Amino acid sequence: MRRALGLILLALGVFAVAGAVLLPTYVYPKLAKVPLDQDSTSVLEGTASRVLAVTDKGAGPVTEIRENAKLTATARVQANFSRPEMHEGTDYAVWLLAVQVKDDADGTVLSASKRQVCFDRRTSEGYDPRGANDPKCTKESSYVTELQAKADKDGQKPPEKNDYKPQPGLNFKFPFGTEQKDYPVYDDNTGKAVTARYTGTETVNGIETYKFVQNIPDTKLETKSVPGSLVGATESSVDADLYYRGVNTMWVEPVTGVEVKQQQQQHQELRRTTGSPTVVFDGTLSYNAKTIAQMVDQIDENKGKLEFLTSTGPLWLGIGGGVAIVAGIYLLVRRRPAAPPAPPRRQRVPVGADR
Repeated sequence: MRRALGLILLALGVFAVAGAVLLPTYVYPKLAKVPLDQDSTSVLEGTASRVLAVTDKGAGPVTEIRENAKLTATARVQANFSRPEMHEGTDYAVWLLAVQVKDDADGTVLSASKRQVCFDRRTSEGYDPRGANDPKCTKESSYVTELQAKADKDGQKPPEKNDYKPQPGLNFKFPFGTEQKDYPVYDDNTGKAVTARYTGTETVNGIETYKFVQNIPDTKLETKSVPGSLVGATESSVDADLYYRGVNTMWVEPVTGVEVKQQQQQHQELRRTTGSPTVVFDGTLSYNAKTIAQMVDQIDENKGKLEFLTSTGPLWLGIGGGVAIVAGIYLLVRRRPAAPPAPPRRQRVPVGADR
């Protein structure tokens, strides 16, 4: 019985120790991926000291600079299952991001953008198929949608055109197991990966986060035709360079890589070779309370599962397995106690034998 119990404990111990090794090295990499199916909305709110608004009430577009406007930016992320990369077991996902910024006062759409990106489900890095013999993502799976300069007819929205190009750096979130180091993060305005520097830890809504700050230097985005009155020119239409700079701050829960909170400070201005620049946007937007609460719920749902695979699970399996192995070996090698010696036999002496 003791030998059978020792063998059982030894087998259970070996199995537990093997599990402690396999959970973080094999199981975790298989499961620590963003889901393919995605349909989520985040909202940023804030104010702009100056913002450019273009309205059209049927008599043609009217351009104006609004001051001290309250703004709401709505960002929706949806999975695109029509792409060939989106299949069961894949390490890559194709998501579409659409952002719209409105003036709270009258609902005027101040800006709108759309882009689609194929990215790594584990690291969140946008995939670049150029130069790969066997690309994981096709060229057509990543693009940025651009509006043409003019509409075909007055009163209509300018046609859209997809510019197929990779979007390097982190997209949508930080990697699982985010470290205290700098990361390249994709910036929508410049279309490039800009370093987000780790600056320390902060607690947001009871969640311990890593804080990252991304400083985008003064950058020329494009040259565009604008009404002369907008930049102080007498001509009806002139060319001006659009420049942008900003500071994006992200508070990231490190186990899941989820951005609990995000803040965007942006400044855009039109510049000509002569005259003073015309500021067309200067404001700050941040996640609203509802969006932060949604991020916290997402973290609460997934953080414990990931920690079990990387820390608590291996720890307890390792300890339990080690104890079981020691106990099993002890039972197998322990000798049975020796049987007590038999009492000496008394010899019977016949009566009269000593005579």
